[in-house]
Amino acid sequence: MKERFSQFTSPIYTSLSVIIMLLIFAACSENNRGKFYNGYEFPDLKLPLTNNDSLAISDLKGKIVLVEFWASWCKPCRVKHPELDKIREEYQNKTMKGGKNGFEIYYVSLDENKNVWLKAMEKDKIAHWSCHVADLVGMRKSTIPTKFNFEQIPTAYLIDENGIIIGVNLSEERLEYELSLRVL
Repeated sequence: MKERFSQFTSPIYTSLSVIIMLLIFAACSENNRGKFYNGYEFPDLKLPLTNNDSLAISDLKGKIVLVEFWASWCKPCRVKHPELDKIREEYQNKTMKGGKNGFEIYYVSLDENKNVWLKAMEKDKIAHWSCHVADLVGMRKSTIPTKFNFEQIPTAYLIDENGIIIGVNLSEERLEYELSLRVL
């Protein structure tokens, strides 16, 4: 029996084990580009607004921002609109701790068709939000899901005034609670 297991302690087997473990670690790291957990900095993103001007998340620095990924065809995304609209209205102009100004939703559409996107916002009565952006290539062709490490929508990240993640996929109740903690 001793001879049977001696093969596992040979230098070649040990070296191969280390190489395999490093390859697995590298593959896992590649699949988890960036860290999207509380305490990590959220990467910047700059996309066209509905009027074709561009807006970057970094342009909102100083505000607490909910970065929400959605599409017009996503029913769970659209069900959230009335509650998100109420939360945005309540907190957008409040002074937050640290003298920072308000709350905003950076709403990233993964639609392909601009007209469908605009009609969905009108129908859901959120067209008045100022930070609607989209790359208009659709979720399958967009690099956004890979860059921001998600496979399904809605996906949302709450970031503080310095761009640090303070919440991931929060319920509307939890979002409102987190915002209430930061109001002066």
